[in-house]
Parts: sequence; structure tokens; C-alpha cells
Amino acid sequence: MKSLPRRRLLALAITQLFAMSAGAALAQGVASDLTLATVTVTGIKSPLDPHLPNSTESISADELHNLNFVNVEDALKYMPDMTIRKRYIGDRNALIGGRSFSELQAPRGLVYADGYLLSQFLGQFNAPRWNVVAPEELARTDVLYGPFSALYPGNSIGTTVVMTTRKPQKFEGSARAQYFTQDYSDAGFSGSYGGHQESVWLGNKAGDWTYTLDANRLQNKSQPMQYLSLQTPVKPAAGSTVTPVTGAVRGLDPTGKPWYLAGPIGSALEDDTQQQIKLKLGYDFSPALYAEVLYTYWHNDARRTGASTLRDPAGNPVYGGNVAIEGNVYSIPVNSFSPQNVEEGHGMLGAKLVSRNATGWNASAVGTLYDISTDLTRSATVAPPQALHGGPGTYADNSGTGWHTLDLQATYTPDKDDGHALAFGYHNNRYVLQNRAYNTADWLDGGAGSRLSGFFGKTGLQALFAQDSWKLAPQWNATLGLRYEDWQAYDGRRENSAGGQAYADRRASAWSPKASLSYVTANDWLLKASIGKGVRFPTVSELFQGSIVGNSIVNNNPGLRPERALSKELTAERDFRLGKASGSYRISLFEDDVRDTIYSQTNILVFPNVTNVQNIDRVLTRGLELSGNAGNAGINGLDLNGNISYAHARIEEDANNPALVGKQWVRVPRIRANAVASYRSGGQWSGSLAMHYSGREYSNLDNSDINPNVYGGTSSYTTWDTKLSYHISSKLDASIGINNLTDKKYYVFHPYPGRSLFGELRASF
Repeated sequence: MKSLPRRRLLALAITQLFAMSAGAALAQGVASDLTLATVTVTGIKSPLDPHLPNSTESISADELHNLNFVNVEDALKYMPDMTIRKRYIGDRNALIGGRSFSELQAPRGLVYADGYLLSQFLGQFNAPRWNVVAPEELARTDVLYGPFSALYPGNSIGTTVVMTTRKPQKFEGSARAQYFTQDYSDAGFSGSYGGHQESVWLGNKAGDWTYTLDANRLQNKSQPMQYLSLQTPVKPAAGSTVTPVTGAVRGLDPTGKPWYLAGPIGSALEDDTQQQIKLKLGYDFSPALYAEVLYTYWHNDARRTGASTLRDPAGNPVYGGNVAIEGNVYSIPVNSFSPQNVEEGHGMLGAKLVSRNATGWNASAVGTLYDISTDLTRSATVAPPQALHGGPGTYADNSGTGWHTLDLQATYTPDKDDGHALAFGYHNNRYVLQNRAYNTADWLDGGAGSRLSGFFGKTGLQALFAQDSWKLAPQWNATLGLRYEDWQAYDGRRENSAGGQAYADRRASAWSPKASLSYVTANDWLLKASIGKGVRFPTVSELFQGSIVGNSIVNNNPGLRPERALSKELTAERDFRLGKASGSYRISLFEDDVRDTIYSQTNILVFPNVTNVQNIDRVLTRGLELSGNAGNAGINGLDLNGNISYAHARIEEDANNPALVGKQWVRVPRIRANAVASYRSGGQWSGSLAMHYSGREYSNLDNSDINPNVYGGTSSYTTWDTKLSYHISSKLDASIGINNLTDKKYYVFHPYPGRSLFGELRASF
């Protein structure tokens, strides 16, 4: 990252401040945990941290074992106001959607694991690196709503996810083997798709040393992700060949216009083999000081294929050229069904140093280095029969992309719960993107040939923050916070086969104040009012993707303004006990007022119109959340958990496309609801039944997708999941489960899984 003297002095000052805080922490000599977000790892939902001004929801590993839990992002499936774009098991682009933002606005989702930042702020469609955490090591997941805490970067204008992994107290471990399968039929194409996963976790605490080792392997085949669509007839050139075909499936596209679907395209059927291993080593220098290092490596081999449903008069598959369907001629590019091979290798190095005092000063330092060492996509440019043996293609290389982060934090906890609880610190991150594409003579094994394209760039951010949680009176608490962020974008460059063009460097800064006031009533209701500003800066690809025509860069937006959110929330929550039943419930009213939302749209005020990533002047979301849980709800062993939310999100201002004002914001359903019932018999049997509902939403900014329940549309849907477990012994469990019990066919642009059967065997020791 380009350094400035002022920045170096700032970092040095904060480092010295951290060192002083750490020294004070050592002097205290009393054990306590300090992490980036305060969470308590237990088998049940933890109460709200009184120093955290956000509304939160939590789920523990014990609760997840009652569900069809395969990947760590599954922990979020039934959380209030959450959408996870998980298209199939092993999906590497499992994006987060929240109260007021869609899963196509990934940079509004923050994800941490044990304080290490896993968010991939490289582009709009880059998911957090869930693969860093193996399913068997996950202890609990907490979700924080809104930008109300100064401790988190401006990307917290959406949702912040904090994962906590298991910490051994002695030698212990667990292992799990799973099998899953589904039969899927859609658009004239059908098949069976499935796979398996094996995961193991080992841990030990021996004296002052703690170590954990986990490994995970997943292999799965996806259902079709995309189909070839034929919509605009062509007039073939004189003398050209036109092949009459059968097998095209007639239908209507999401806007209600006629089209044909002709089978999964070349990247639509994916066969993934993913492997992950992680070693974590910790050391207690004293009861008050803990250090940790970890390394994790994830590798993926993917084979992507297509399958045409078109047949010529002799019954042979047709993969390209001019075809005649019911009197019209359509042109199919020769590589529409061509296969792809993908190889990915990611490594992450993490380190932390934390003090652990019950009161007084504490300090922490957490750093990560994430390296995408291998990211190769080889694509054939010839049809499948020839491509199976090699031939020309393209070679895309993202290797060298990655990021690093550093968080320094100091806190002060008063001796009594009636003073100021302070937190302040420093944050630094840098994201680097390198994307190159070449021609290659042999798509299977050939090296890079002539250059096709490339784009490159870096962003960096430094931040200072301070927060004070003040016990004004026994029932009253006020939290005030302030965050300053300084951002740079630099070294941006776009290339094509003829040459390249550089982008100008960018720099911006922002202040984000926060305030929250809470009151505990005489009958133990916790009432809270919060307001906070958050600023989300553009990512590398939002700024620097584009193309080159002549000597000019077009179809990009290096001048994007940051998103600025002013969020408000009123919350009432209460714990209860009624006979043997106990639980809690929460009611939240919220408003997210976002200026300069970053999203792709068409600027109709210029000629010719330009479609690219732009700023939409104002999007306003108002909503209501109801959430509750109850243990031993009327029947011993019966636990209930549910939530329902309403959101009214619409475009209020859009200077580039005024016709969109008043339209419902994309991919934010009006209604979302979840319900989970889990039962433990007290003997060997346990089971669960869960429901997930997502209401009407749009994918097009102009809300023109009036036919949502088709490929390319965004369906309203209700799915049911169930699981039945048998406890063979205190150390061994077996279970079977079904996701999408009613085999609901639904789409979120991509077709989503049908009825899926799970089998699992889990051992602990």
C-alpha cells in the first residue's frame, strides 16, 4: 500500500497506545476473554453483551447438530432477515443478503471467525471465505444487525457475522461423515446429483499450550445452474446451414416474453472436490496473556460441463450453429456448451495476541494474510465432442489476488457495573486484485498464449475508532461511538489484446458517529434506541472493471462515491420463564437510509445509454422484525425458535434513471419467516422440523420481472426441512434428513435444489 508520513505516524501512535494498554493488562493479572466482538461460547443462546449496541441473534453447535448442517454458512439459514445465496452444497459464492440489501451487494456483509476478517472485498459478487472454518470446529455463530458499533468497518451497514470455533480444555475430538443426493428435473433436463463430506477435528490443552487440527473434504455435483436461452430469431446468411431441431422447451422469461430453453450451458453442471486443513496453535504466557497463530489451506478442483437438449433429425445432440425451432431460426454460439476446468488454492495465515483481565485495561492485536495463490479457469472454445480431447480455449488466471488486515484494540472495564466501559483502536486492510485472461492452444493443459484481457487494482483502508458505554443509572445505559476511515484506491489498470490503460488513483475519508440509549423496565424489558452512520467504500472490481475501445476505458466507474447509510433502530426484548419453559423474544423497528447505493444500472440521461456499476442516489428501507425462542415449550425436550420480518425497501432518488424512483429495491423480500422445532426425547431419539419462507421480490430495478417462478426470476417460496437422529451411544450418532421436503421448485435467478436426502454418522471422543 502507498505510504504517507502522516499514516506511518498514525500507525506508530496507535501501536504505542496498544503496547501501553497491554502493559496495563498484564499488571491486572486476572483472566478474562477479549475478542473483536464479545461473545460467550455456550450450548444455548447467549444474552446481549451490555456494551454492544446492536441487536443480535445466535445459534450454537448443539442447535446446528439438530439441523441438516453441511457447510458453516448453513448456520445462518434460519436467522431473522437473512438470505444466503447457497445454490448447491459446496457453492463457493454463498453471498449474504440482509435487512435492506441483497445478496448481490456482498460488500455489505462482514464475516469474522475468532476475530479474523474473512470478508472478500474484491467485488460485488465475492463471497466471504467460509472455507476457512471447517463444519466440525464451529462452536457458535452470532449475527449483528446494523452499523451501530464503532468497532466494525463501514461495511457493517449491512450484517456482521461472528463465528466462534471450539477451544479444547483437554484432549478431545470429533469426526463426521455425510452423504447427500437429489433427483432434479427442470426445463427438459433431469438427473441425479449428490456427493459426500468428511470432517474431523482434534484439540488438546496441555499445560500452557493449546492446539487444534481440523480437516475437511467435500465432493458434490450440482444441479443445473444456468440454461441456454433462445429468444431473438435471426435471418441466416444466404447459403448457410440451418439444422431443424427438437428438444427445445418453450416458456416465458421473467418479464413474460416468449423464449426457448435448450439445456444447461457449459458452466452449469459443476462437480467440485474441495479439501481444507487448518492448524491452530495457542500459548498462555500467563493467566492474563494469550497468543495464537493459525494456518489454513483450501483447495478445489471443479469440472464444469453442459448438456444440450437439442437433437437433429437423426437424434444427435446439437451444440451450435443455426437451428430451426417451430419455424424460426436461432443462432447458437459454438462454445455455448463447452466445458471448463477450475483449480483454486487459497491459504490464510492468522495471528493474535490478547490480554484477558476481568476488569481494568485489556488489549488485542489480530492480523490476517489471505493469499489466493492459485485461481485458474480453463475454458474450451470448441463444442463438447471435440473439447473432450483438448483444442483451443481460454486461460483465466486470478493468482496473486488476496488481502491482509490488522486490528488493534484496547478496552477498559470498570470494577463496578456503573462506570465507563471504553473501547478504542486501529484498523488496517489492503485488497489486491489481479485478473488476466489469455488464449491457449490446448484448453486442457496448454499454457498462456496471446493476451485477451486483464484488470488490476488495489484498495486500502485505515481507521481509528472509539466507543464509550456509560452506565448512567441502574436502569439506563448510553453508548457513544465514533469511527474515522481513510480509504485509497490505486494501481488500477485495464488491458485488452492491444494494450492497456491506467486509472487515476483515488482517496476519500469519512466520519461515522454512533449513539445508543437503553433502559431496563421494572418488569425486565430491555428497551433500546440506536442510530448510526456507516460508510461503505467501493471495491476494486467495482472501480476498475471495464473494457478498452481505442485508447479509452469504457463501461467502468472509477469515480464511484462510497455508500453512506444512516440507520435507526428501536428494539424491545425480554427473557421469560413460564413453568419449565424459558426463552426470549425481541421486537425491532428499523430504518436504513442509504445514499449513493452502488449497483449496476442504465444511465438513460446520456446517449448512447451506459449500463455499468453506478451510484443510485437514495434507497430507503423501513421494516419490522419479530424473533423469539422457547426451551421446553410445553413438552420437556421441545425447543421452538422462530422469526418473521417485514421490509419495505424502495428507490427514493435516482438522477441517472428517474423512472426507477418508487420501485421496490431488488432481492429484498417484503416478508421473510423461519420456524424451527427441535425435540429431544431424553432417550436415543431426537428430531427437528424447520420452515423457511421468502416472499415476493424483484431482480430487475424497474420491477419488470412479473413472471418470477422461472429460470432467471426470483421466486416466492416456502421450503420445509427435517432431520431425525438416533443416539447409538454417548459418543456416536446417526441421522437422516431431508431438505426441501415438498420438492418445491424455485429460482433465485439460478434453479435451487429440489428434495435432497442427507445421511450422517458423527462420532465424538
